[in-house]
Amino acid sequence: MIDGFLHPALAWGALLAVVPLAIHLLTRQRHRPLEWGAMRFVLAAYKRTQRRARLEHLLLLLLHMLAVIFLALALGRPFTGERSLLAPLTESRENLVVILDASASTGFRDPVEPVFQRVLDRSRELLRDLDGSRGDRAQVILGGASPTLLPARDPESLLGLLETVSEPTDGEFNLVAALDLAVEALEEDGAELDGSAVQVWLLSDLQAKAFVGGAARAESAEGSEESDPEAGARGLSGPLDRLQEKGWPLIVEDLGPPELTPANSAIADLALEGPPVGVGQPLIARVDLEHFGPEARLQARLALELDGQRLPSQRVDLPARGVASARFEVRFDEPGDHVLTARLEGDRLPVDDVRTLVVQVPDSVRVVAVNGAPDADDLTADELGFVRAALEPPVDDGPFALAPSPFELREFDAVGFEPADLVDFDVALLANVERLGTRELERLEQRVREGAALLISLGDRVDAVSTNQSLYRADGSGLLPAELIGRTGIPRGEGYLRVGDFDAEHPVLRFFADPRWQPLLTEVPIYELFAVEPLPDARVLAAVEGSGEPLLIERRFGEGRVLLWTSTLDNAWTRLPESPGTLIPLLHELLRHGSRRPAPPRNLALLQPLVAELDEFPKEPRLARPDGSRRPILGEPSERGGGRWQLPAVEGLDRVGLYQVETADGDPQPFALTFDVGEGDLRRLGPAELEGLHPNLTLYRGDTATDDGTASVGGEGELWRPLLWLCVALLVAETLWSAWIGRRRRGIA
Repeated sequence: MIDGFLHPALAWGALLAVVPLAIHLLTRQRHRPLEWGAMRFVLAAYKRTQRRARLEHLLLLLLHMLAVIFLALALGRPFTGERSLLAPLTESRENLVVILDASASTGFRDPVEPVFQRVLDRSRELLRDLDGSRGDRAQVILGGASPTLLPARDPESLLGLLETVSEPTDGEFNLVAALDLAVEALEEDGAELDGSAVQVWLLSDLQAKAFVGGAARAESAEGSEESDPEAGARGLSGPLDRLQEKGWPLIVEDLGPPELTPANSAIADLALEGPPVGVGQPLIARVDLEHFGPEARLQARLALELDGQRLPSQRVDLPARGVASARFEVRFDEPGDHVLTARLEGDRLPVDDVRTLVVQVPDSVRVVAVNGAPDADDLTADELGFVRAALEPPVDDGPFALAPSPFELREFDAVGFEPADLVDFDVALLANVERLGTRELERLEQRVREGAALLISLGDRVDAVSTNQSLYRADGSGLLPAELIGRTGIPRGEGYLRVGDFDAEHPVLRFFADPRWQPLLTEVPIYELFAVEPLPDARVLAAVEGSGEPLLIERRFGEGRVLLWTSTLDNAWTRLPESPGTLIPLLHELLRHGSRRPAPPRNLALLQPLVAELDEFPKEPRLARPDGSRRPILGEPSERGGGRWQLPAVEGLDRVGLYQVETADGDPQPFALTFDVGEGDLRRLGPAELEGLHPNLTLYRGDTATDDGTASVGGEGELWRPLLWLCVALLVAETLWSAWIGRRRRGIA
């Protein structure tokens, strides 16, 4: 019997069948008996035809009523359950959701054709088995790091859209997000799903990482990586439970390679061992490799390119499911942007065999130093004597010549210092300066707000009251990051102070975090310093042991920063300048850190927004992709200060490789998007492991298919098409019957 209707309100239209009956009753002729002479002959003829005419009228009335009833039922779209006696008369309507695994792992060639091509071919087969004319509907989800629902529902339209897809993404497969998207898409259909067989079909290579989660991988005590299926199952349980509640099973079809652990090698990382400090400095580029195969890979060829120039390649032995590294010496001859590209001899997954790194080599740091206590006769008594020696090493033209100094120092005495001297500098150094003039101070504040840095060291010529009046503001509007209280310390010969706590993560002090070099900072005697009260937003980088008095303080000021050293840079109050192993790394990192403007990163992960900052107003900005295509960067740039402009962020980049931001006038800016090495682990789930994740997850084996190639999942069928044909047949029969009756009666007449 009929279980229900897709549109029950329209089924009530069957009651309109009483309309022909009412018309018949209302228009029926009524006669008044009237006796006249020839009546007996009329009555005899009438009695002969009355019975036939009444039967014909009743049949026509019945055809009218049945046609209305069947039309209303067809519009209401009744459907039956699979166990109904009327099931053989029904027509099943399919509602199919196909999730395509478009992650980077499906780019694996098996042996020549990528797995993703098999995924596409199989999805087309499933769509071709549907019949849009009978109401079959489909939805296709491209599953990557950010799953996408294709904008069509008709199978033919979806087949056309799939023709535009040829390659997988370079990211991971976020299966949980793809299933959530499938559930949401089906739930939005609501009543449209009634009377149809709903199927959710996942076409995948069954990469374990997609099902058990990359975060579930844990390193065992022996150093090998294992997966935690329970953690992955917890992530999948949400959308799979929702599918199960709706009665929508998830059918998973394995289209991956036959082996459960396909061999694959990947470039895990490309980095410099130490930041570039200037041109001509030799650096080591380290390339980390990871091998996911069950057997070792010997003599794999690894090459490194610097700005397109290939360096001598190396051969690397990769242990089974292990890691290895190679090191290349590189030297940058010019400041600016440089591109390093590592290439591993190709295997069957090409996407992780190339990795790019953008390196920004700084130009010489321009330092303007104001000497508050110069001494031309005694270098050690000169306030900047030790600083000058640390920043300007002696020049040697022989075979052991050093690389050019990464610093360009201009020194001025505090007396006769002019505002014009405060131009074109990256870092200004005030060493034991008593006070600045109003114009010099205004110029200094302007430059720091625009992005320059200021390093202040104190000494005996600094007066706390006058310095606070000119440089300190309680509301933070002054340059000084702390209020000077007064001098404090221990006389020489009676002991000394030393550094206690320091911020080992800060770039300035990171060098001293190594236990080998830490005593160079923490064991240097300090005899005197200024006691200070830092502003709330200032950051104390180093403090004296015991008292906790700040020794090094940093604070943002506009686009720039101010650093305060509360002791001296000569040996008047501390022995630090007499220790080259302390002064040189500390001073170099202070100046380098101060000269670095905060800028968007150049090396990004997939889907991380790309933001570019330019030194001039960008005209006609566009983005050049790794495949050579270009597209304009839409939106208005924003001014960042100091003459710099920031372009709107570019979102949704899902291809690894080298990108470039180009403008009509300026030089292109390179950006590198890097690959997640975890995606290179191609270990696959076996059938038992997969089906054990959730009861609503079924592996398609080919033996549960119907004649049309789709899985038999039961469901309900519709009767609307046969009912509509019956309605048409009744109307045709009624027309023919009426025409025959009319012609017969005209013949009798």
